[in-house]
Amino acid sequence: MVKDYVTPIVSIVLVCFSLYMFYTGIGLMMLRDVAPSLLSILIGFVTLSGGITLLRTWAIARVYEGRAKHEKSEEEVGESKETG
Repeated sequence: MVKDYVTPIVSIVLVCFSLYMFYTGIGLMMLRDVAPSLLSILIGFVTLSGGITLLRTWAIARVYEGRAKHEKSEEEVGESKETG
């Protein structure tokens, strides 16, 4: 039960951290610190990509599990009709 909620929470934390890094990068650009701002924005892009990929993978897995359960229940109903 808890495992079902860990992945989306981690992905949301990664997306929020990426937004924070974008904000930090923009603040550093205003101070004309080029290298730290580019590094901050690069970290923001990497964490955003990781968070979105993790969330997308979790959603696809949930759909696949639901479809597998649905097909299994249909097979059980079909077997009960054949025997009954």
